Amino acid sequence: MPEKLKFFDLKAKQYFETDKYEVVVKETKRGKIKIAFAVSPYTGKKFARILGPAK
Repeated sequence: MPEKLKFFDLKAKQYFETDKYEVVVKETKRGKIKIAFAVSPYTGKKFARILGPAK
């Protein structure tokens, strides 16, 4: 079971916690980073949270 992460819904201006998210590795100029995407229960929109560097 994945751990719960806290995200911020910019539209509703509220934090929400969920364990239903998708982790994606993105390539940047400085290297690879991990980003988690989750759907907000308040607005139904997708929001992201940077998790840190990918190895």
